[in-house]
Amino acid sequence: MNRDTLAVLVGAVIAVLAQIVIAPNIAILSAMPNFIAAYVLAIAIVRPTSSTLVLAFVLGLAYDLLGNGPVGAMAFLLVLAAFAASRAFTVLNNETLFMPLTILVASMLAIELLYAVILVGLTGMSGMADALVRRAIPCALYDCAAALVFYPLALRFAVAESPLGGSAPAAGPIVGSTAARAASPIVKSTAAPTASPLLRPSAKSKRRR
Repeated sequence: MNRDTLAVLVGAVIAVLAQIVIAPNIAILSAMPNFIAAYVLAIAIVRPTSSTLVLAFVLGLAYDLLGNGPVGAMAFLLVLAAFAASRAFTVLNNETLFMPLTILVASMLAIELLYAVILVGLTGMSGMADALVRRAIPCALYDCAAALVFYPLALRFAVAESPLGGSAPAAGPIVGSTAARAASPIVKSTAAPTASPLLRPSAKSKRRR
């Protein structure tokens, strides 16, 4: 097991523990942050591989078993969101922070909105407008804040180093030696004409003597 895979597994455990210990203590009314969804989407953008979908399903199922919602709902939504986020980032990546953060925010909002719809439809929760205002939107804001924490950590610890990494050799000595070799004939050819007029008068003076 390589270092980045181990970092992903450790991060998954931390996300589950944060969901169990921290999330209930910082809930506001019915709004509670979804650390698991934030972590899954951050990993999906940083590591757009098929194994991320397995991670999304396992952690989503853990969220369903820990919560009071229908079992399988969050697992299904996280798999869809992880797939869509990873593909969107692959297509729209422009080497800036704007695009991954935009994809994270949009994915979080979509997850919470769809989860609210599922809760209203399957559990007989109060009206749709109430579910959106009191749960979906506040939870999405909470999730975005958590994703802003997880994303830079995922970039730092969960990305494999490039096999082509390493610094290029310095070009200074090569350029210097090449320039010296190229300049040496010029120096010689310049020195030769300047020295010849100085030698000719001395030769003539010897003949006169």
